[in-house]
Amino acid sequence: MELIKPVQSIYSMFDKMKFNEQTCPHILERLKALENLALFIQQKESEQLSEDVNEALEKLNKVLLLADELIQKFSECVKVIRAGKSSDYKLEFETLNKSLSDAFVTLSAALHAQQGKMLDKQETQLTEHESMLNEQKVMLSEQKVMLKGQKKKMTETGRKLAEQDRKMAEQDRKMAEQDRKFAEQERKLGKLEDMLQRVETKLVCESIGNCPIL
Repeated sequence: MELIKPVQSIYSMFDKMKFNEQTCPHILERLKALENLALFIQQKESEQLSEDVNEALEKLNKVLLLADELIQKFSECVKVIRAGKSSDYKLEFETLNKSLSDAFVTLSAALHAQQGKMLDKQETQLTEHESMLNEQKVMLSEQKVMLKGQKKKMTETGRKLAEQDRKMAEQDRKMAEQDRKFAEQERKLGKLEDMLQRVETKLVCESIGNCPIL
């Protein structure tokens, strides 16, 4: 941004004028205030400036160009005529002072409006961010409740599985005991069948009179 260069040059020209305090007592202050605004604006990127600020800068630049022309005319006049004739430029300097004041007010208002919009935008973004955080907190809370419920279900399922394993182990033990009893019964039945077989053999032998020794 080249705005700061004409501001500094015009301020320097006024500073060198012999009768500047009498001719334009307020213009130096206006230029200094505008210089401070220009320094502030110069620190920002061009894409960060609003349309109103750019329009105010364009208006100010036009005023500064007119001021430069007026100062040059006045400086040349001082060189060729007596200093007292500088009062002929009083009305022009008063008009310039008013134009610089208007440009300062316009630029200040545009910057203030832009900063207000930026603050509103930041507040909106902050509100949206807080809303997102609150939604995330709610989601996390719901997930915690779900995980707690799932953990409870898993614990209950694990307890039921353990109980089923215990019952199955008990059933296996009972089945093993039954198998042992069946084996014992089969052994006893085997002995009983063997005894019956011997008795039958003995009876047959006795019936035919030929009984071997059992």
